[in-house]
Amino acid sequence: MKSKILIPTLAIILSMLACNLPSNVPVTETPTVVLLPSNTPPPATQLPTQTPLSTDTPPPTTTSTPSVPTVFAKDVGVNCRFGPGIVWAPISALAAGQGSQIAGRNSDGSWWYIVDPFNSGRRCWVATSVTTTGGNLGSVPVVEIPTTSVTQVTVDVGPRTVRTTTCADVISPLRIEGTIETNGPTTVKWRFETQQGGPMLEQTTDFDAFGVKEFSAEYPLPSPRTPGTYWVRLIVSSPNAIQAEVSYRIECT
Repeated sequence: MKSKILIPTLAIILSMLACNLPSNVPVTETPTVVLLPSNTPPPATQLPTQTPLSTDTPPPTTTSTPSVPTVFAKDVGVNCRFGPGIVWAPISALAAGQGSQIAGRNSDGSWWYIVDPFNSGRRCWVATSVTTTGGNLGSVPVVEIPTTSVTQVTVDVGPRTVRTTTCADVISPLRIEGTIETNGPTTVKWRFETQQGGPMLEQTTDFDAFGVKEFSAEYPLPSPRTPGTYWVRLIVSSPNAIQAEVSYRIECT
């Protein structure tokens, strides 16, 4: 009876001892991950970019080509003529480095028609060969060549005073002298005319270029003469009408 009781008791004791004894089988543990602080610094916070305030410094000046067509004398002053060519009279000038607005050109583009540098209400011509240009030349129109005119005439008579003993005395003819000036090439029709004798024969004279030409004629006084003062004229009828007049006196003592 006692043996039956001891066996279960012994089993219980051995079981209890087994629970307290160390086990020979290794136990694998799951490692715990510990997050250590990193040595890498955190990204810097992006600060807002400040726009610099504007200053009072003006923007750089840009050089642009003038839109108005302009002509300049190159190295020395040049003549500004009545027409497009050296056969036309110079009526003004463009100084070295001086500029003037272009108003036109001739048909072959060899001469510029410009505002007179000394008279804004007048136009004259300069050669392209002695000038430089600026601005938009595409709109420059072709301008007709001007018409030549007689610009001045003079007349004189000699002697200015005729003195004779009687009004029927024989005396030498009066000598009439005159000049005609043009501003370009042209053909001039002209005549002398006296108060006592009327018009003389009309003459035709060609001018190949601008300039002055001299003319003369003899005028025999009519006899008998009447004392008094009389005129003599040089009259131009073409290309324009212009005349000059002078007086002589007859005295009979």
